[in-house]
Amino acid sequence: MNAHLKKGLKITGITIGAIVVLLLILPFAFKGKILEVVKTEANKMLDAKLEFGDLDLSFFSHFPKATVELENFSLVGKGEFEGDTLVSAKEIDIAVNIMSLFGNKGYEINHIILDNPAIKAIVLEDGKANWDIMKSDTAQVAETDTASTSSSFALQLKKLRIKNGRLAYIDRAGKMQFYTDALDLQLKGDMSEKMTDIDCRMLTRNMKFMMAGVPYLKDAELEVNMKVNADFENNKYTFDKNTIRLNAIEMNIDGWLAMLGDNIDMDIKLGAPKIAFKDILSLIPGIYQHNFDALKASGNIGFNAWAKGIMAGDTLPAFDLGLTVDNGVVSYEGMPKSVDNIKIKTEVKNPGGIADKTTVNVENLSFSMAGNPFKLTLFASTPVSDLNFKATADGTINLGHVKDIYPLGDSVSLSGVVTAKLDFSGRMSDIEKERYENIKGEGTVAITGMDLTMKDMPQVSVTKAVATVSPKVMSLDELDVKVGKNDVRAKGSLSNYIPYFLKNETLKGSLTLNSDYLNLNDFMTSSSSGSESTAVTDTSALGVIEVPENLDLSMKANMKQVLFDKIDIRNISGNLIVKDGAVRMSPLNFDAFGGKVAANGSYSTAKNKKRPEVNFDLNITKASFEETFKQLDMIRQIVPVFAKTGGSYSVKFDLKTPLDETMSPVLNELWANGVLSANDIHIQNLETFDKLATLLKNDKLRNIEAKDIEIPFTIENGLVKTKPFDIKMGNISMNLSGTTGLDQSIDYTAKISLPENTANGYLSNITAKIGGTFTKPSISLDTKSLVSSAVEKAIGDKLTSITGKDNTERIAELRRKADEAAKKIVETAQTESQKLVDKASKPLEKIAAKAAAKKLVEEAQKQADKLRAEAEEQIKKLEKTE
Repeated sequence: MNAHLKKGLKITGITIGAIVVLLLILPFAFKGKILEVVKTEANKMLDAKLEFGDLDLSFFSHFPKATVELENFSLVGKGEFEGDTLVSAKEIDIAVNIMSLFGNKGYEINHIILDNPAIKAIVLEDGKANWDIMKSDTAQVAETDTASTSSSFALQLKKLRIKNGRLAYIDRAGKMQFYTDALDLQLKGDMSEKMTDIDCRMLTRNMKFMMAGVPYLKDAELEVNMKVNADFENNKYTFDKNTIRLNAIEMNIDGWLAMLGDNIDMDIKLGAPKIAFKDILSLIPGIYQHNFDALKASGNIGFNAWAKGIMAGDTLPAFDLGLTVDNGVVSYEGMPKSVDNIKIKTEVKNPGGIADKTTVNVENLSFSMAGNPFKLTLFASTPVSDLNFKATADGTINLGHVKDIYPLGDSVSLSGVVTAKLDFSGRMSDIEKERYENIKGEGTVAITGMDLTMKDMPQVSVTKAVATVSPKVMSLDELDVKVGKNDVRAKGSLSNYIPYFLKNETLKGSLTLNSDYLNLNDFMTSSSSGSESTAVTDTSALGVIEVPENLDLSMKANMKQVLFDKIDIRNISGNLIVKDGAVRMSPLNFDAFGGKVAANGSYSTAKNKKRPEVNFDLNITKASFEETFKQLDMIRQIVPVFAKTGGSYSVKFDLKTPLDETMSPVLNELWANGVLSANDIHIQNLETFDKLATLLKNDKLRNIEAKDIEIPFTIENGLVKTKPFDIKMGNISMNLSGTTGLDQSIDYTAKISLPENTANGYLSNITAKIGGTFTKPSISLDTKSLVSSAVEKAIGDKLTSITGKDNTERIAELRRKADEAAKKIVETAQTESQKLVDKASKPLEKIAAKAAAKKLVEEAQKQADKLRAEAEEQIKKLEKTE
């Protein structure tokens, strides 16, 4: 080997080594910068927040491909979608051919792998979608760049893999919801070629599909093994050797689809050569989940479906879907009876064009259950413009035989008989315009002797339920139902019931309701909304009773006992009107809180289904303070004084308040106005009055026993405000006014009239300020008014009562009495001031008390001098009479 060759090999080795070292070092050297740039630039482009925990870049994991790994990836919405996670994934793995980064034929993506991704797609009522996240200016730039450099950015994906994915699609505008989890998908194909074969394998479980609140699929399983010949140049896709399995139903698909801009041309046939009758039953979630292996089913079955033509906007291709079952039998292993002679003949078809040309024909759906035959038929056409329908039902179902057909187990007991004979035909427009003479139909539906008992559930019993129906009216001849201990009996009539069931329009009617016992707490349980609960779980309100907006019912109620929260209501009678999402009482009379109540008002969930509003005009007579305190949490919070109040009261007031999710009043938004009166009231051991009694040295204030009081009050912004009202307690009277807060704070002024012998008759009126809280009250006396009261009493009573033989004696007695009263005023002030000082315990309190005491004595001295001056004025008048 010559020197030049050795030198060349050495240079080559060094070069390769340098490249290897660079490939090792570069990902670590620029990782932080790349991570920062990706997040920053992405968030500039997106009207959403992009986050990921870590970014790894490697040139060796799949060499000669570069691998990018993102961990804990999330894309969260903004604005109307604030907090909604559009996409999240535990890990995203992307492999790119390094050489394609330097060419102009597009990026060659070898594979994209998503580990534990979750996608939540939402369409709002106004049609706005949460995946429309490109900012408007960015979207325009991106569109321009794509158009000008499409060859440089062409995607050449070869493999897509999704592991354990979750998907939620919620279309609120179209009232449609789709959920699935445990999604595994593998897609292979060279997307860079003009024509390629795409291999698709997918398995997903727990599928749910609902439309307009109706569940069409629940906990279903879908498996797809599909090979498609893709002609990317002509946007045509041809199916070959494809199988699709939905639960136990396995089908194949043949034909082709072609994309024509926004339109789709198709010629597709769907067949199920191996389908069995038992496979159809697998679509029923209850049967599929429980004892399905023990189910025996037989019968001749036929299934076909095809679609041919162009789908463009509202234009549909021609399609036909048909299902027939003959001589079907269903039974369970070990069960003595079966469902026999099952026949199904149904077809849904459209000749092509508009959806209004679609017809649904259930020519026969009949069976015999333990010897009782039952048959249904349905024909419907012009479903969009004016639904034309014909439907019949005829037969008997003995619920007691279900246990002989299906293994209910020891935890379930069922009995009773259901009979129906119905025959209806007509057009929806005639029903909507109340042209009932054009509708043909009548029938009866009855349930007798039904009992349902399930573990951990209250027993449901229907003694009798009989309804006679015509196109115009459904007459409820009798309804007698019990749920646990709760019972309801009803009679009446319902109109507009067909549009109510078919189009969710308003149900109208009048009913008479009777009950011996109804505990509303039994029906106030927590529940999930069921609307958006797979990818992200939402929960509904706890306990809120929602009033449907599509009811217009007038009800006359007679109920012996109704329980709601802690409130025990008896002997309810009156009228209830349910309309526009509200229940109105006009009026309703009942016994509650130990007294009688007359109520006019409303309970409404029309504005907010999670925040009801109540608006009542209440008249309560002779109710018990004690019972009210026990049953109403609101009273315990606002007026805790009721805990130690005996006697009865009456009150008339207007009340408005929203309720929270536990059906409790929102106290800081509660408004009320009324007058509370009581003929006999007892309050004892209340800290406020105990403290006042100690301060005034009068034990009669400890036990309040008052009669004939009236208290005008308002409740607003979390405050109970009372106008001045009088309380008489033997020879003591008190005038009170002030406020009580939600935090049990009190701010009251008490004007107390004392007996004549208090302070030798010189003190008759005292004003006290009551603050603090009910449990820790603070009392302060108005010392200035206290002294003024003593002076007024002395001048008004003592001086005018002086008698004597002549003016000289009167003048002398007047001076003596005035001087005595003046000295007594000062002495009283000095005694009270000393009490203030003695009561203070802390240094700062002592200083404040001494200052207050000094002012009290000074004020007393001024009033004493005033008293003497007033006496001299009286003396001058006497001297003039001599």
